[in-house]
Amino acid sequence: MKGNDKLAHIHFMLVTAESDRKHIDQAIAEGVDNFLVKPFTAKKLITKVQQMLEHPTRPKQQKSLSSATSKSKPTKKRPLSSKPIILVVDDVSTNIDVINGMLKNDYKIKFAINGEKALKIAVSEPQPDLILLDVMMPEMDGYEVCQKLKQAPETESIPVIFLTAKAETADIAKGFALGGVDYITKPAIPEVLKARVKTHVQLKHSKDDLAFQVDNLLEMAKLRDDVELITRHDLKNPLSAIINTSDTLLKSQYMGVEQRQSVETIREFSYDMLGMINRSLDLYKMEKGVYKLKPTSFDIVQTTQKLVNESRTIGHELGIAIEFEATSVCMALGEELLCLSLLGNLIRNAVEATQKEGVVKVKVQYDEKVKIYIHNTALIPEDMRENFFEKYATSGKNQGTGLGTYSARLMAKAQHGNIAFSSKEGKGTTLLVTLPIAPDFDHLKESKLVTKNESDYSI
Repeated sequence: MKGNDKLAHIHFMLVTAESDRKHIDQAIAEGVDNFLVKPFTAKKLITKVQQMLEHPTRPKQQKSLSSATSKSKPTKKRPLSSKPIILVVDDVSTNIDVINGMLKNDYKIKFAINGEKALKIAVSEPQPDLILLDVMMPEMDGYEVCQKLKQAPETESIPVIFLTAKAETADIAKGFALGGVDYITKPAIPEVLKARVKTHVQLKHSKDDLAFQVDNLLEMAKLRDDVELITRHDLKNPLSAIINTSDTLLKSQYMGVEQRQSVETIREFSYDMLGMINRSLDLYKMEKGVYKLKPTSFDIVQTTQKLVNESRTIGHELGIAIEFEATSVCMALGEELLCLSLLGNLIRNAVEATQKEGVVKVKVQYDEKVKIYIHNTALIPEDMRENFFEKYATSGKNQGTGLGTYSARLMAKAQHGNIAFSSKEGKGTTLLVTLPIAPDFDHLKESKLVTKNESDYSI
């Protein structure tokens, strides 16, 4: 849905018990706007939904970095030094005293002698971490108290252990059906009571900590995105000033030949950098699923030929030959600038990966789709194959950013195409880029392609 222009604006909240950091990172990268970790309270659900509805769209541009960072509020976390709070509910005070004697060294004990008081304490801050609940009480029995706790958004996530003399199977089943996490019969054995209380308190704290970590992870991801967006926008201002100043200087009649050449070089490189920033902004939009594709029909053979010719200069310096095979014409449907960037990246990577005196082969052909094959004799390292197209994945390149293949796939998919690869011992590595073919292109036009060795391009 994030890849659909009509649906990309819709917010997504992931409701999950997922605790794997890799999967959480993946969900954030795919465009998830918020997380709700199971089990959750109705209050927390309502709060998060309201937050998302109050901010239907993210601002296109922040005025400054401080304005973005000031909006990031850390999620509250339970102080590690504080004792967990246990609420003991029993209408017999001597029973409360016995339980207090068992647990007071490890927990802070609160107590209530009836259901009504128990409900009031349960919603008061700081809330209990666990409730030990008797069943047989006057006016409001333990079952009714548990039912009310589980129906209230403020208390539904507090674990309840029934502590009662009712030991029939039906009674135990009813307690679990109402939301109790455990059932202990009186008289309680101290070791058993302590063990079960400790287990359920630890489970609750683990869930609370998971929710805290996911909330903070999401906040950091949003802040990172905001900072990156701000940086891209802010870089354009000084670059524009450099370009404008260069234009002014070039109009001056007092410029010498060497000075004019230097200024023209500055202007040219400034435009190159401006183009890089604009492309990075396009990639940002592709990541968020809001990129507006403006497809046109263009000859992918000419585009690829241009990149091959440029790469031959680098290849010559490295002692690497580049062979090119193609039909006379092949019309693709997409954006030529995006194809220049993605194919340029892949051809350059193939050249850099090839050993001296090696050969890089590039081929363009078509059937139902445009197909561009880029082949070299090197192998993709085993540890890279699973995450070859993932962000920041790199291996053996000191200056590598791990963005080349990632951005290439983004640009291919933005044009309704794709990239796949094959890397086999004895055959080398082949990348296959597929793109839509122009609807007005004559598929029956005679091909002038001569394939020398089809096995080189197997994928």
